Amino acid sequence: MHTISDIRVELFRFPLAQPMQSPFGLLSARHNLIVIAELDNGVQGLGEIWANFPFWGCTEKTALFNEVARPLLVGEVLDDPARLYKLMQSKMSLLAIQWGAKGPVQQVIAGTDGALWDAFARTKGLPLGQLLRGAPISATYPVYASGLGGGDVASEIARARSEGHRRFKFRISFGHERNTEILTQARAAANDAPVMADANQTLTPSTLKALAAVIDGARLDWLEEPFPADDTASFDGWPYGLNTPLAFGENIYGRDNMMAAVARWLPSVVQPDITKCGGVTVGLPIAREMVSAGKRLCLHNYGCAIGLYTSGHVMAAVDGADWLEMDANPNPSFENTLTIRPQVEDGALVLPQGPGLGVELNEEALSSWRVR
Repeated sequence: MHTISDIRVELFRFPLAQPMQSPFGLLSARHNLIVIAELDNGVQGLGEIWANFPFWGCTEKTALFNEVARPLLVGEVLDDPARLYKLMQSKMSLLAIQWGAKGPVQQVIAGTDGALWDAFARTKGLPLGQLLRGAPISATYPVYASGLGGGDVASEIARARSEGHRRFKFRISFGHERNTEILTQARAAANDAPVMADANQTLTPSTLKALAAVIDGARLDWLEEPFPADDTASFDGWPYGLNTPLAFGENIYGRDNMMAAVARWLPSVVQPDITKCGGVTVGLPIAREMVSAGKRLCLHNYGCAIGLYTSGHVMAAVDGADWLEMDANPNPSFENTLTIRPQVEDGALVLPQGPGLGVELNEEALSSWRVR
């Protein structure tokens, strides 16, 4: 067994040529929090802490990592990443309550867990997905293009198709008139290809019912997060006469909370995000439970390439899992974080070959984007 000689987090900021408007604010840059675990034999593992929005949250997560996670893990033997996940939870869960910051704490634990699993798989000489599955995995994994809807709908679909995508998810968080345009135009431009919609928690029962005929008319594979994740009263009223399947999961923290939400609201599609909560250690068994329960498992992912590949390996390790989310907006972190760029071929993400995630940091390129 090998010892963790060092583990650190680095923040990178990639300015966007075209800022993105979201319900949470204007996104003018993509921020990446990357965990780098180094073992005493020189092996390096990579993980991603969710850092999409708000960007100022990266500062507190960096401090949490440096003050708590790093001192806890340096010198530990990497004999079992799940043991170290439990160690982090035991030392940080009470802090999350005292601080009132469950999300940031769980995000730091999740991203750190990913780096430990990558390093562990590399010591075994196996791709992460193969280690988790106990058998070889496919060289590609089905994905869908996410984050569309900020511009001309037909052009966005055409661009995503040119990049290899075959499934398309649009944001509908712009008000009734624009949401109607997006849904109608997306179905027309996609022809019979799968189309999904993400409301980003912005609807109410009344605005949902006003849009219901358009939603059903778009023949969506699912409607994602129509209401705020903690709005139990609105979710209790689902489906409000709709025939479109419900999807959620990215903003539910912890296995017990996920199971309770699924049992109460009966979504067809479940979307945990392993860079936000659970990491590989808890994300994998939740994924398997969801598939066993007959749910469509579509892991949420909207960050940089490391989280994308980690999620791809977890999905590939779960027999019966469905599509993985992949950011289809111009994303400079995809271009600069690793020595390779994520590639999609006929609707499937190419999973790099090699131990662990099979990827390496592009140190030369990253030197321009590192936040010091």
